[in-house]
Amino acid sequence: MSFDTYYRAVRYLEKLGASPHDQAYMRSHNSDPEQFLERTRELVSRLGDPGKYFRYVHVSGTSGKGTTVTSLHNMLCSDGRRVGSFTSPYATTSIEKIKVNDKLINPATFARLVKKIRPVIEGMEKNGAYGRPTYFEIFFAIALLYFKEQKCDWVILEVGCGGTYDAGNIIKTSISATTNVGLDHTKLLGNTLSKIAREKAGIIKPHSHFFTTERRERIRAIFKQKCAKEHATMHIVSGKKFQESDHELARAIARHIGVSEQAIARGDVETILPCRFEIMDKKPTIVLDGAHNPDKIRSVVHNSKQLTYDTLYTIFASAKNKNAKAMLALLAPITKHFIFTEFSVEGRDSYTAAELTQRCPRNIPHSSEPDPIQALIWAKKRARSNDCILVTGSFFLTGALRKQWIPEATILKNRSIVHKPLINHSSR
Repeated sequence: MSFDTYYRAVRYLEKLGASPHDQAYMRSHNSDPEQFLERTRELVSRLGDPGKYFRYVHVSGTSGKGTTVTSLHNMLCSDGRRVGSFTSPYATTSIEKIKVNDKLINPATFARLVKKIRPVIEGMEKNGAYGRPTYFEIFFAIALLYFKEQKCDWVILEVGCGGTYDAGNIIKTSISATTNVGLDHTKLLGNTLSKIAREKAGIIKPHSHFFTTERRERIRAIFKQKCAKEHATMHIVSGKKFQESDHELARAIARHIGVSEQAIARGDVETILPCRFEIMDKKPTIVLDGAHNPDKIRSVVHNSKQLTYDTLYTIFASAKNKNAKAMLALLAPITKHFIFTEFSVEGRDSYTAAELTQRCPRNIPHSSEPDPIQALIWAKKRARSNDCILVTGSFFLTGALRKQWIPEATILKNRSIVHKPLINHSSR
């Protein structure tokens, strides 16, 4: 089976994403952020407004968005609803971002929709009020086109970054949710929890229902203030730290929608996400987790303590816009030896392995291997059968190494993440 047209479509989009136009996003976000919403509205309008046909759930948060979206998707699907979801990032291949019921978007369909949208992109580049849409905005529009074709009843949108100026915030929804608030994307959203909370609260719509698992009262107060302003009803959802809060959030939203308890139970059991504490192998145990900020790494550390092993080797890479030093400090107490590596993705800057050694806590043995595959080979040669190898720090790293067990072609053929891990602590 050939996926040539799909790969050409992906290369086209990734080239746009790596362009100076898209890379200027960070620089222009604080000066004129409203342009992102207006440009997305223009794009969707030029495509015939495909997003007006659905009922939506919009999910923001620093950690746990993926788990919440996937759990809720499965619950709605188990209840007989036709549901689509749009998520980010993907682990291995682009179609993982768009799903209807139990199947990812067909690669051929994805390529066809990219071809359909391309003249609109080029038209906006020439005469659009705000120029060409960004990679994320284009992907969002492709998802809406697909959900319309598939006649979805419900669509669940995971916020890409923040909330207020996220492309998905052009939709009208009666249900929104924020998992929690942490320090991530600080250059875009602000360098305090309060600023980030206000950005995430931007998805709360007038006369809507808002759900959150945030525990800190000072952050809840920001959400309460926004709900009061919008005459929205706020629902505070409780759950056990790390493991339960995101699932309980999905359950609460599902119950509000009217999903049966049987469907909620079935959907919860079926929640599997790639590269979320995903155990790929045994003897030694090999775990992939795309955690890329301190909050997510804390969950990885918690999950690691639930495993039984003698020695933990950690293969680590990080994007330069992430707090690698803080992540390494959290991982150091459970790690015997770090193997620092890199990833190569157009438009994304990775720390070099040498730069990561400078951020490594003192007295922790470490090695450098720029090639991720060679780093994995290095660790497997040294780890004994009762040891553990943890791969973390970036989805780009874990997604690339996941191909060693699940080839990209297998995912494209089956339109599924395919691998059911031995243990999957879906906490993000």
